[in-house]
Amino acid sequence: MIDHIVVFHGFGQVMTEVARTLIPLGALFALFQVFCLKLPRTFVRRVVIGLAWTFVGLSLFLQGVSIAFVPLGRALGARLGKLDVPAIVLPVGFVLGLLVVLAEPSARVLSGEVEKASAGHIRERLLLATMAFGVATLVSLGYYFIARSIPLTYIIIPGYIVALTLLRWIDPAFAAISFDSGAVATGPLTVTFLMSLGLGIAAEQPGGPTIGAGFGLVCLIALASTLAVEALSFAFRTKKDTTAPSDADTSDGGSSVCQTERQPSIESSISS
Repeated sequence: MIDHIVVFHGFGQVMTEVARTLIPLGALFALFQVFCLKLPRTFVRRVVIGLAWTFVGLSLFLQGVSIAFVPLGRALGARLGKLDVPAIVLPVGFVLGLLVVLAEPSARVLSGEVEKASAGHIRERLLLATMAFGVATLVSLGYYFIARSIPLTYIIIPGYIVALTLLRWIDPAFAAISFDSGAVATGPLTVTFLMSLGLGIAAEQPGGPTIGAGFGLVCLIALASTLAVEALSFAFRTKKDTTAPSDADTSDGGSSVCQTERQPSIESSISS
């Protein structure tokens, strides 16, 4: 099947879908430019050029995903599904989940923006590594469940109960970041490759691939990133609690207050 792939097969449809996404954005910008913004022509020219490059780049990216990652994931998943040892999918799923999330463009964009919004409190590499480790862990477990024909709902339902329960104790800023990270983790690169690999594994099991195996993995990826970032919130709280006494033990009480005021919380940094 892979040998017969044509590089630009279906490229017209991909370009049409990308155009349907970008044209409303361009029209909305033009509408605001005419009636409200009145931005300089140089800025408008940069926006138009940016939209054009986005159209070209996104079209080529999605075409590459459809002709390479999807068939590769299905072929690899079919090979893994035929093995007599289901546990082999655990290390394979962990490594692939880790690498794919690290390469996911949307995850990198979110990590960079969070570092800027938090004034450097939450490092880009730390957040990206946390998301990748969480997704790799639950995806590998999900592949094992699929290989053993166990429904993924046994992970998803308790996992979301835990994720919603933890909202009571985590930092409000991290609550927003955690669910945003779950959304960006299910990007085009992550979903197409990891989902197709899971469907390839499910195709070799009794009953063949199911909706639960495919879309359950998408739900699992979002859950994994959310839980991982929520766990990172507790790590930041522990670090803050351990450093608080040293700030209080100062000879001058006024200087201690000044030190506390100079160290804004993550929530206030993001809100500013």
